[in-house]
Amino acid sequence: MDTTKKVSFIVPVYNAERYLEKSINSILDQTHPHIELILVNDGSTDSSGKICEQYAKRDSRVKVIHQPNAGPSAARNRGIAEASGTYIQFADSDDFIDQHMTRRLVQAMEGGSELAICGYQKILMRGDHIIKSEVHCIPQKGNFTKEQFLVHFGELYQYYYIHFNWNKLYDAQLLKDSGLAFDLDVNWGEDLLFNLRYIDKCQNISLLPDAFYYYIDSNAASITSQFRADLYTNMQLMQGAVKAFLQKNNAYAGKNKVLFENFYTSRVMTCFWNLFHPSSTLTPDLAKKQMGEIIHNEWLHKRASYFQSGNFEKRLIGTLIKRQAVGALYRYYSLKSLVKRRMLPKEKKWV
Repeated sequence: MDTTKKVSFIVPVYNAERYLEKSINSILDQTHPHIELILVNDGSTDSSGKICEQYAKRDSRVKVIHQPNAGPSAARNRGIAEASGTYIQFADSDDFIDQHMTRRLVQAMEGGSELAICGYQKILMRGDHIIKSEVHCIPQKGNFTKEQFLVHFGELYQYYYIHFNWNKLYDAQLLKDSGLAFDLDVNWGEDLLFNLRYIDKCQNISLLPDAFYYYIDSNAASITSQFRADLYTNMQLMQGAVKAFLQKNNAYAGKNKVLFENFYTSRVMTCFWNLFHPSSTLTPDLAKKQMGEIIHNEWLHKRASYFQSGNFEKRLIGTLIKRQAVGALYRYYSLKSLVKRRMLPKEKKWV
């Protein structure tokens, strides 16, 4: 393995003092010997900026950039512009990584790949306590042409191996030559859009089953942890982009199509549930109106049959959508919300 190839880590930092040191240490402890760590302090109001500067003073591999708060996409774009490595790797400031992650990803790229993807471990935290740990290992392994990779796209997509940037290694030259950047106008799912555009530029992609990345889910960033007024619109944008990508690459068929459509219907149910979040600002009439807009969507009606392959709840929702029964759908989620609130302790998050 060529250990002389530098890997540029890009880490957006915003009010991450609680986990930041563990995250930074896990990167600096990598067994790949040639790295640089670019910490983009995105207007933090806690001690995150100070922590970043302390590491920069102790370790010449660390570079700190301070900027006014502009969001993670802007921070990542700034990091890409400053990166000097052969490869680019992203991490979030509240997560950490296995010490062999970078070495193994670089090794996977040596066969001529422009992208390497590995598995991840999701750790559900409440305060300082681990509630649950889920290991997600990619079932496929090896180097694939883009066409071979796309055969497995649906399987990878449904378990979120495609969505994020933190379980991947990117070719810096390809990224910069293509002029790719994170979309500043999208505040949820920007990773997915970035990855679709990048994959489109690739000729070869490597898959590693190992769960090298440790994603800390404190529930604060979960799509179900807060009310999102634009969730359905955003979801339509994401799913539309994925479908267009697959169609462009002649991969929207067979298993890919079935898995994608099933994923889409599950996201629709998440959008319904979002309307009944405790922090929702919607009146009952507005919630019904949004439900009506969703279930009268022509695209959704064409996919109604995919609801029937799910559990009882999914089949029920599919039936109500097919009948365009807004009132019944509203009553179902109202009852479900009421039961959830009564069963959930006040200090718990909505999930």
